[in-house]
Amino acid sequence: MIRSYLHCSAAVLFAALAVLPMAASAEEDKERLLDLRQPSVVVQALHDAGYKAELKTNKAGEPYVLSGANGSSFTIEFYGCTGVKDCGSYQFSSWYKAEPLFTPELANEWNRDKRFLKIVVTKEGTLDEWMDFSAIGKTTFANFADIVDWYQTMDADLAKFLDEKRAAAKK
Repeated sequence: MIRSYLHCSAAVLFAALAVLPMAASAEEDKERLLDLRQPSVVVQALHDAGYKAELKTNKAGEPYVLSGANGSSFTIEFYGCTGVKDCGSYQFSSWYKAEPLFTPELANEWNRDKRFLKIVVTKEGTLDEWMDFSAIGKTTFANFADIVDWYQTMDADLAKFLDEKRAAAKK
C-alpha cells in the first residue's frame, strides 16, 4: 500500500510541476508588452486573442486592420502615422446601412448614456460607431485583449439598443 501511495504521490507531484511552467507562461503572456504604434503588432495581438485580422492599406496608402466580432466585421484604423510602422492612435469602427430609425436624437440618446463606444448619424443616413485609443507607449497583451473585449461588448450592446428601437418603432 505504501508503494502504491508513493507512486501516486510522485505522479501527482510530476503533473503539478509540469503545469507550473505553463501557468507561468500564460501569466507572462498576459503581461507581454505590445507596441501598438505598429499595425502588424495589432494584427498579431488580435490573432493571439482569438480574432481574425488582416492588415490592409486604404486608397491613401494608410494601414488598417479588417477584423470581426459578434458576426459583424469592424476595422481598426490608424492615425498620426509616420510610414506604416509608427502610428499615434487607433480607432475601432464599424457602420450600419442607412435606416429611417437613424436620427441625431437616436445618436444623442446612445451617446448620453454610454461612455466608450460613440455613434453618429452621417448626412448619408448611415450610423457609424467608433472607439478611439492612444498607441503612445506600450501596453500589456491583457490590456489590449480587454480593449477588444470592450469594443465587442459595446458593439453587442449597440445592436441590442437598435433592435429595441426597431421593435418600438413597429408598434
